[in-house]
Amino acid sequence: MIGTRRRDMARLLISGVLVTSPLVGAAGAGAADGSPAYRVNVLTYNVCGGNNKRNTCGQDLTPERRRLWAPQVSALIRSKDVDVASFTEMCYAQVDLLQRELPDYDFVWYGLGRSANCREIWSDLTDQTTAPNGRSAGIALAFKNGVVGAPLRRRLVVDNPDADPSSPIHRRGVLCARSVIGMEYGVGCVTHISPLESPQQVTGEIGRWAGDVPVILGGDFNRKPEHPEMGTVYGTGLGTGTFTEVDAGPAGKPSRGGNPTTRGGRKIDYIFASQSDYRNAGAEVIQTNPELSDHRPLVGSFTGTVEGGQTAAVVHTFTQVVAAAFAALPK
Repeated sequence: MIGTRRRDMARLLISGVLVTSPLVGAAGAGAADGSPAYRVNVLTYNVCGGNNKRNTCGQDLTPERRRLWAPQVSALIRSKDVDVASFTEMCYAQVDLLQRELPDYDFVWYGLGRSANCREIWSDLTDQTTAPNGRSAGIALAFKNGVVGAPLRRRLVVDNPDADPSSPIHRRGVLCARSVIGMEYGVGCVTHISPLESPQQVTGEIGRWAGDVPVILGGDFNRKPEHPEMGTVYGTGLGTGTFTEVDAGPAGKPSRGGNPTTRGGRKIDYIFASQSDYRNAGAEVIQTNPELSDHRPLVGSFTGTVEGGQTAAVVHTFTQVVAAAFAALPK
């Protein structure tokens, strides 16, 4: 049900879709040095699909709201022309429902746990409630331009000596996959961590896997922007990390802030991007009607610049991705 659709990806690439990747502005406006720029649209959403011990999502998982869930989320993705979407606290059943609405997107799933709630809550809408490995709850990504090669799935470990040992443990991990993001061969990632796992552990795992490829990272970090540990993610001027955040204020005047992403008024959901490749270009927190989770979708945009001329960059990306796609085809 969920796969890379490798043959379809190869056909997509050969058809020349890459050459039509959107440039910023109606006329393809570029950077000050004349290099063409492009836009990448992103979304992250903690969907609370299996509820939780505190029952904060019970009112969002009524039969009426569950029937609206996939149509509303898919409509949001379409309306924002999202290139990379990341999801946390997701039931496997929700991936099936969302993929029905978005058949042209490729989904990648990482099952982190077995949740009886996921099976019970969503079984009236789909019989695809449990992945082949028995996991029914986890994290997921959706890519507009398909997926190339095998994804990274990595369990995280408790590594934060400063955390309160009584902190609740979330089903935690990091998931990444390669795709064409905007006009570049890039990596999209998602994570969900508790206070017991450091953000630095997440970025370290991603860095080792992605190398110098552009990265988009979304997810629930369970920390407010001003938390000291977030300083290892934020880049120049805001921390010691290498990422810019989509909701970190206007370009040229970034800040560690952003609008609340939870019903309780906290900003703990983020979309980061490698600062050497992207600039943040605005974001908003969406209030769905009715509410579908105790979190709200965060959507926004980054801009990237094609260095060395558009043609050279597109040819380089096209060559890379086609080679990877054909290498991944079954022999």
